[in-house]
This record gives sequence, C-alpha cells and structure tokens, in this order.
Amino acid sequence: MAGPFSGYGIESDLRIENSPTSTDPYYQELSDVLSSGNILETYSFEDTTKLQQRLLYPYLEYFIRNDNNNYYKNLFYNRGIAKNKKGELKSDLQLHDLIKLRTHSDDLRGDGQKDRLVKHAVGSDSGMFFKSSGTTVGTTGPVDVFRSNLTLSLSRLTNGNLIDWSIGKKIDHGECLFHMAPEMTDFLAFAAIGSDFLRHRGLDVSFGAKVNSGPADTTIWQRIGPDIGEMRKFFSSPSDTKYFIASGVGLYKMFMEPVGLRKFAMKLMLNAPPVYLGKDGVLMIGGGLKRLPEEITSLSQVVQATGENIIAGDNRNGDPAPVIDMLGLTESINVFIGVPTSPFSDEPWVKYPHPLTYVALLNSPNDLTPVENPEPGKEYLLFYVNLMTLDYVEAIVPGDFVLASEAKGTITTALGDRNVAQPGFIYSRRAEQNEGFKIREGCG
Repeated sequence: MAGPFSGYGIESDLRIENSPTSTDPYYQELSDVLSSGNILETYSFEDTTKLQQRLLYPYLEYFIRNDNNNYYKNLFYNRGIAKNKKGELKSDLQLHDLIKLRTHSDDLRGDGQKDRLVKHAVGSDSGMFFKSSGTTVGTTGPVDVFRSNLTLSLSRLTNGNLIDWSIGKKIDHGECLFHMAPEMTDFLAFAAIGSDFLRHRGLDVSFGAKVNSGPADTTIWQRIGPDIGEMRKFFSSPSDTKYFIASGVGLYKMFMEPVGLRKFAMKLMLNAPPVYLGKDGVLMIGGGLKRLPEEITSLSQVVQATGENIIAGDNRNGDPAPVIDMLGLTESINVFIGVPTSPFSDEPWVKYPHPLTYVALLNSPNDLTPVENPEPGKEYLLFYVNLMTLDYVEAIVPGDFVLASEAKGTITTALGDRNVAQPGFIYSRRAEQNEGFKIREGCG
C-alpha cells in the first residue's frame, strides 16, 4: 500500500466503490446518518438513544447477512441474541443486550480477530492492520485489528465529527504537526486515523519525529528520535491556525526532561520553547502515561508543566493554548474526545463518544450489568460498541475503569459552549491483571 506520508499511512483514495459491501443497506443507512450534518451538534441524549435503538436490528442483521463460516450465527445463538443457529433474532432485543456480545481486548491479540471478520474483510488487502504498543503487563503480544477501507471511510466522518464538535468549527485549513514518525501511521491507529482525517480535509500535515537506524532486535519505539527540521519548520510558520498533536511522553521529553546544556541546545535547534500556534491554535494530546517516568501520575502534571511553553498566539502575550485530550484505543475505530480546556484548569478531563458509539458503564468485573443512572464520580467498567465498524462486532470491554461524569445537555469549554449528545466519562485506570482475567470471555 502506498500511503500519503512518505509512502506510509491510510490510502488517500479508499476506492469504496470496489467493495461489494458498499451497496449493503446498513452501510447505506450509516452513510445517510452521517451525511445529514454533524449530529453531535444537535442531538439530545434522547435523540442518541433513539438512533442507537433504531440501528440495533439493522446492525445485527448486517453481520448475519455478511457472516463468514457462520461465526455470527453461532455467536448470536449461543449468547442468547438469536432464536436459532439460522440467525433469526429475538424480537425484544434492547441496546443493553449488546453486552452479551462483548469481546475482551486481550482476545484481539495475535490472530484473535481473524475468526470474527466478515466476508469482505477476510483476506482483503483493501485496508490496514493496527497494533497496540504491546506494553500491557501480563499479555502476549499487541492487540492487532484489521480495518477495511469501508470502515476507514466511515471513521473519516465520525472522527471528523468529534474533532469539529470539540473545537467548535469545521476543521478544513491550517497546519498540523504530529509529534511522531510517518512510519507510525502504518500501524498506530491514533497516528493513522488522525493524520488521514486532517489531510483529507486539506490541512498541511507534517511529522516531528523519525525512525533512526539501529540493531535488528530493537523496536520502532526504541529508535524514534526528533526530526528537528520538520519541528522547526512548523514552529516558525506564521500560520494563525496550527494544531500540535503530541503524546504525554513527547511533551515531557521536549519541555521537561532537557535541563542545563541540553535545554539550551534544544532552544537553539528549534527556536522553541515557547511554541506559538497562532490565535486559533490548539494542543491535542493522547497516549496516556505510556513511557513516562513513575513520578508522573497524571497527564495534567505534564500539561501544567508545559502550559506556558505552548501559546495560542504569535508572541509571549498570547494565552496558553487550549488542550484537548483524546482517549484512543487500538480496538476502537473512534476516539473518545475531550473538549478544549486551559492547561491550568482543575476541571476533570471528560471524554465524549460519538452518537454512533453505544457506551455502557458496568457495575464491576464480577457484575457486568449496565448501570442505568451512573453516580457521578463513581468508578465503573467501560464497555462500548462502535456501530460504524463493519469488519467485526466491535463490542469491547477494553479493561479500563472510568468515572461517571455529571450528565449535562450542554457544557462550557475554553472555546465556547457545546451541545452534548451522550454522557461522557473520566478515565480512571487500567484493570489489574486479576480483574482483567475475571472479565475475559470465550467466543461462544
């Protein structure tokens, strides 16, 4: 595959018309929903629930219709969704019944997704595999998920909806620097899907890191280094709209780790900090606490320590750039997006799903009952279903605990007020090994 970024990344032309599934009625229904405007901007909680309930049967019927080797017919019957192994669905299904189809993220490591793929995705070269970092303790290898071009075409729309809603305008111009290497767009979902959407919208996308040569037994993570030329070019650009997309560890290594002569050398090479993002600039972060020192226990520590170094403006008189924190999971085609927040705010970082992502908060690893009215601030187990993923049933227990947030129909952000289409949540922690084992499920 020849990607748009030095040969890497998602193809510019996804050639949707070549997929026989592009004529499937469920794909057509999703396309109609997404072509009617950004529903995040107008939908109420009730509207979102009605949409998800309306799509429930068409969603399940899609997998029966496109089943490969009767995997979903058997799964639906064994999990109590269908009346028989022919795939005839029960007549009284509700959204919470989707929990019966849950897949633990550990079940997607190695070849775990293979049997779950529908016909158009099996053996297809029209798509990409995305891998997790493989850093989760007690596991064998990374999560490995195939995304067809058909699903990627929908993610351009849904993730675009999320970022437009968060920032408060349609993102269709400006410059963007990913503080990662272009090679990472070939396997890292956050890098690939984010850069694809922004490039597709017409933004100038560049990368602030590169993969250095090294011993054959080293990983790409061990050979990543800064691309000084690309960073300096981005930082010195006079554009009024610049989006700086970085991980917590990237910010730490750029602004917090260098001291003494190293700090002076960094300033000399980059002519930064401070970094000026223009009056409409935004800092976007993701990746959690991966590869950060143990003394860093939350991303807010990094953001607060670097806030004065990343400015929305073109001089030191500008305000610190607003920060949007995103929760991206390899096993989710969509991010869960935060909203623009001052780096010095004490407000919790609430993450919001797209209306085509059904989210349920479960009582505990031992009680997988969805909580109807979650108590704000209380910890629950996250479960979600991406109704726009067409390659397999993306009904995932990712092994993450979250805190319920207060359910509000509108919120105020650093860049204005926003409609809220579905309650959000606050990331809390990864499940511990014994907790993860307790929620692991078989294939049915």
